[in-house]
Amino acid sequence: MPDLRSLNLNEDAAPQVDWDSPPPGMQPPPVTPGVWYLKLVMPENKEDWFDGVERATLKDAQGKGIPSSVRKFLEVTIVPEVVADNQKRPVAAEDGSPLKLGPQRFNTFKSPKMNIHRLAELLRGCGVRIEGSILEQVDSVFTQLNGQAIFEAEVIWRAYFKSTDTTVSTHPRGKKSGELVWPRAADGNWELMATNPSTGEKAYGYAEIANIKLPTAASGSGENMAQAAT
Repeated sequence: MPDLRSLNLNEDAAPQVDWDSPPPGMQPPPVTPGVWYLKLVMPENKEDWFDGVERATLKDAQGKGIPSSVRKFLEVTIVPEVVADNQKRPVAAEDGSPLKLGPQRFNTFKSPKMNIHRLAELLRGCGVRIEGSILEQVDSVFTQLNGQAIFEAEVIWRAYFKSTDTTVSTHPRGKKSGELVWPRAADGNWELMATNPSTGEKAYGYAEIANIKLPTAASGSGENMAQAAT
């Protein structure tokens, strides 16, 4: 084992910790499932903006999808702020600070059944269309969008129980995914916490962007909402 001093580590190698932070799944999400207007905000550290993610590509062999190779795709991480509800009424936390979603990731992977990849959905939702190479322009585009662009999106809840590899969601991906439907209360609203049917464990969901709406003349500008959120 090397001597600690020989590793030449700086303080960034062991960042400060919020020792009082709640354990995973024990903090309620900032918003309920539904459609919200979000401000595109990038992580404070630019090194966290872009990454590469590996996905298995599919090859059609006699009508059956068979993984043929693994490719690396561009992935972008954003940390959006919730600025308004679906009626465009400005929202904020109780103390007046912005409501923030956790990190949301969008990549350029596109399966044969997808017409457009998730990253393009995000850009199109912000009113952006990139002609030519995305890789050559993505840095400058997100630099311009950071803290300025407003987009409309459907936010869902998803909770994962590691003990039984069980996922509960308000927007299950499909029967083949094995995800369970988030329970509803007697009044029809979503229960505040998901329950693992095998163990009885309970957990809050992670607020996740599921779908991004196409901008319209009525909702595409977002200038007033952006000003209200600053």
